[in-house]
Amino acid sequence: MSIIRELTYGGEFANCFLIGAEGEPCVVVDPATNRNGCLDAYIEKHHQGKCLGILVTHGHFDHIGGLLGLKHLATVFMGSEDIPCLEDPYLNGSESFKLQKPLLIQGLKPYAVEDEDEIRLGSFLFKVIATPFHTEGSVCYYLQSEKALFSGDTLFHLSVGRTDLPGGCERFKVSSLRKLLDLPDETIVYPGHEAVTTIAKERIYNPELEGL
Repeated sequence: MSIIRELTYGGEFANCFLIGAEGEPCVVVDPATNRNGCLDAYIEKHHQGKCLGILVTHGHFDHIGGLLGLKHLATVFMGSEDIPCLEDPYLNGSESFKLQKPLLIQGLKPYAVEDEDEIRLGSFLFKVIATPFHTEGSVCYYLQSEKALFSGDTLFHLSVGRTDLPGGCERFKVSSLRKLLDLPDETIVYPGHEAVTTIAKERIYNPELEGL
């Protein structure tokens, strides 16, 4: 049984992933929303209310909104260049997308991660892969023990992230994607939106990766 569960909200929210066996402490990747306490309730029900850490792939509102008012808040890890997104509705995109209320998360002090950092959370060891093109601070998290890559909005099923949103940086697109192609073919890709895929499938069928 997989220890990785996906919380899909649809619409304006990104995929949120929780890593950890039933009844054991978990790691959260991209807390998209905690609307009506949904993320807190899930952690309470399935992980005894214990969260080891929160990994953020980038600072857009649809990936960080759940940090606001989260009861089970643990150390937050995110790329240093995207930390300003927490307190800037323009940078996190909530102002551009005309949400009912711009997202503003004040007083939070994340741990800034850099390329090739390793993060030990309980028995899980995550490797940081910096992929600065969807945003300057975009990162992916590779969990070798589960053959899993949490790719945020860097790599999707048959597509990749866009660069025309706040923080986008087209010139680093190719070099960022090449890093992911260095991973084993059997690596399962858990993206920020849409369906789970694998490096093997994307290497063959993703038109954005052709020739890399």
